[in-house]
Amino acid sequence: MKSILYGAVCLLLLACTAISQTSSPAPTLKTRGSDPDELIPNTAVSPDTPVITVQGLCEKPANSSATPADCNTVITRAEFEKVVNAVQPNMPSAQKKQFANQYVMALLLAEKAHEMGLDQGPEFNERLQLARLQLLDREAAQQMQKNAQNVSESAINDYYQQHAADYKTISFERIYIPKQKQIEVGANQKPNDPEIQKKRAASEVDMKGEADKLRARAAAGEDFLKLQQEAYDAAGSKMKASNVKMENLPKNSIPTTDASIFELKKGEVSQVFADPTGYRVYKVLEVTDQPLAKVHDQIAQTLRTQSIKTSFESLQNDAKTTYDEAYFATPAPPSLKNPSGHQPQGTTPGNK
Repeated sequence: MKSILYGAVCLLLLACTAISQTSSPAPTLKTRGSDPDELIPNTAVSPDTPVITVQGLCEKPANSSATPADCNTVITRAEFEKVVNAVQPNMPSAQKKQFANQYVMALLLAEKAHEMGLDQGPEFNERLQLARLQLLDREAAQQMQKNAQNVSESAINDYYQQHAADYKTISFERIYIPKQKQIEVGANQKPNDPEIQKKRAASEVDMKGEADKLRARAAAGEDFLKLQQEAYDAAGSKMKASNVKMENLPKNSIPTTDASIFELKKGEVSQVFADPTGYRVYKVLEVTDQPLAKVHDQIAQTLRTQSIKTSFESLQNDAKTTYDEAYFATPAPPSLKNPSGHQPQGTTPGNK
């Protein structure tokens, strides 16, 4: 009886535990035994000692209200901890009573469903098979992730040597030039007014020219803080230049469009880089190699992620799956002629 119920509620308990872990904040970690009121598992309770007794719970024939004379379910410590370990290994003692309440309710609901005959028929069997599939899917994914944790030191060292250019830091001075001037919009004008749009377009041309001029002056050795203030002034901005120097930034903190500054020598000034908001000019102060010890953990995590990705991609590629495109075709979007969005029978998209 009990083993049947355990199997019936296992997936329900997994789902309940996952939901509670998602919606509830993580408990504050404490040093074991530091709190005199902390619940400590009673190891004196033997494995075969009953820890939960549910009077009135027993297996009854489907679609029957007949009750055996001795109707109760007894769960020993060993049986309960087996369920706990299947759901959440190392569950804190303070959570076990709440989990026990959830477990008992799951047992009661499972038996009620059995009495009502809800565990019979092809639909239930299909759901049971799908639940088993989902459980195996999760177990396989977790095992693949566990296997990926084993990253050797030689692999980390090899990756560092092969990608040394990605583990440098850079110090530089930078000028930022806004892409447009500040345009005043009249009280009776809208932002998309043609006259306003024309002024914005003209201001973009002016600011691009300003960026080129400032870059030339920077290459000639002029002070970057002064040039930054002139960039703000040219755009009609009221901002005050305060700091143009950045130190020891890793490559992944630099826009990918600007990554070529790592190839410049000390004292060299970059080209003008652009994005939708403005222009940037750099003067390299120093490029430094980060030691392996500093990026060791970062590389290890990169290799773990790559290993997991490769494992999943390998499964997909080996399967060589094909899909019936007619069955999985995306429905046409709704229109006035076809409000439902479904294609009329005997027609294909594009045919009239």
